Amino acid sequence: MAAKTLPNVLSQIVEARAEYDTRLLAQQLGTNYRSLMYWLRGDRPIPAELLPKICVLLKNFEALDVLESQAGRVAFKIPDPQETSEKEFLVISNLMKDVGSALESIANTLADGVVEENELNATIPKLEAVIQECASVKYLLETLYKRWSPRSTLDPSRDRNSNNLSLSQRR
Repeated sequence: MAAKTLPNVLSQIVEARAEYDTRLLAQQLGTNYRSLMYWLRGDRPIPAELLPKICVLLKNFEALDVLESQAGRVAFKIPDPQETSEKEFLVISNLMKDVGSALESIANTLADGVVEENELNATIPKLEAVIQECASVKYLLETLYKRWSPRSTLDPSRDRNSNNLSLSQRR
């Protein structure tokens, strides 16, 4: 499987968005067209501070995903913190069941000890989706805790399973 590079991914995104004027993109980024083209061809590095703006303007975050992947991380969109109803809790519960099922599927792929390229191409997106959904649920739970807790913020000095202070606070 060929490694994705940031310039390649950005070029593909820009090409796919044929209706988006590249000169307009350069103007919105506060740069000139020539610099943008150097970045897209990989002739010069893209300034890191411009990458999030590029992704927002193009409505595609695959370029950030490439960087996260290179760093051994998985990025996800933070869910909109809205009022959570019983129906949403049921959705979350079902999501967790689906996550377990997806992990079981991935385990079956790995069971023979050999992963072929087609298995890899099918499994990695599933695994990334599971990680993203779990992170989204984690964020939702933390948001709900903050909203419903008498304390307005999470206190990292507290042990997760009790109201006792952590070992570092006891010293």
